[in-house]
Amino acid sequence: MIYKFLKSTTLKLLMLVCTVLATLIVSALLFYSQIDELKKQIDNIYFGNLIPIIKLQIISDNYQEIANCRKVKYNCDFKKEEEIILQEWDYYFKSYKNNDERIVVDTINDEILNSFKENKYNLFVNILKRIDFLIKYETQQAFKQRKAFLDDYEQMKNYLFYNIVLILILSFVVIAYIILQVIKKDRQLTILNKRYKIDSITDSMTKLYNRKYFDTIFDNMPFIANANNWKCAFIMIDIDYFKQYNDTYGHDSGDVTLKKVANNLKEYFNKKYEFVFRLGGEEFGVILFDIDLNILENCLKDMNKRIIELQIEHKNSKILDVVSISMGAIIYEPNSYISANKLYKFADECLYKSKENGRNQYHIYNKGKE
Repeated sequence: MIYKFLKSTTLKLLMLVCTVLATLIVSALLFYSQIDELKKQIDNIYFGNLIPIIKLQIISDNYQEIANCRKVKYNCDFKKEEEIILQEWDYYFKSYKNNDERIVVDTINDEILNSFKENKYNLFVNILKRIDFLIKYETQQAFKQRKAFLDDYEQMKNYLFYNIVLILILSFVVIAYIILQVIKKDRQLTILNKRYKIDSITDSMTKLYNRKYFDTIFDNMPFIANANNWKCAFIMIDIDYFKQYNDTYGHDSGDVTLKKVANNLKEYFNKKYEFVFRLGGEEFGVILFDIDLNILENCLKDMNKRIIELQIEHKNSKILDVVSISMGAIIYEPNSYISANKLYKFADECLYKSKENGRNQYHIYNKGKE
């Protein structure tokens, strides 16, 4: 049951749908993961460069207020400015700095703290210069970060593009493979239903399928059986003592008998995927798809009975006084990988055994007993 499902068209179509969904999901996840990285970089630029510049500008403005006041008079109330400066500087001072930046910032930190203790105009002016230096430095860093960001963005864009292209190519390969498998199976089934021109596939006398069409169906029988997990049967049929019949009643009567037997076979095997052929002379073949042993055995019993019921006189038959048939049959098990040539040989051997054992009977190939 599981194996049959694994070989089914349904599974292939489910795989196709899952592949498409997986492609979309992976592409979306890839996209969002990279966009999230992009967001983090934007945040770093903003908080790492823009915020420090704003903080330093606030410090500079407040120092400028203090310096302006100290330039005019000695006693200035700059407690409010001092509080703002220290608060903003504390944020800037504690933010991440590399080793070289840390040395500069530590020095300026000491100068800022001393400036309020000493309350000298020249110290405030000097601090203003230092703060302006930091603003310029942070601005330069912001430009560098922006350039790095743009480079990273370009790389990220290329990374996304090539990865999505790769995913789409891989998905296309999988989808193409599944579609080809479905087409292949459909083509094999089409062989069963394909109708050539009547005169190219039928025997002119009996109107059964001819030997050429038999070869087409029979050669594909193992592949069709494997693809659909079907058991299939091949039956070889021979009219008993037909040479003696022709010698006794003449070839015209022989042709009439061939037609009657052919019509009987055609009427009985008239379902979909049941094919009857004239293989040559008085020999016929039947191919049955999707069948089991019990059904096959019932068919063989019915055919022996039906041909006798035609009551076609055959006074020189060595077994009966009417026309009868002998049959040899074989069942092909799916994925047993027996070639068409061997199947034909085994069925022919079974037909020979039916004749050897007295005719008007059938023999089914049994691997364990042959």
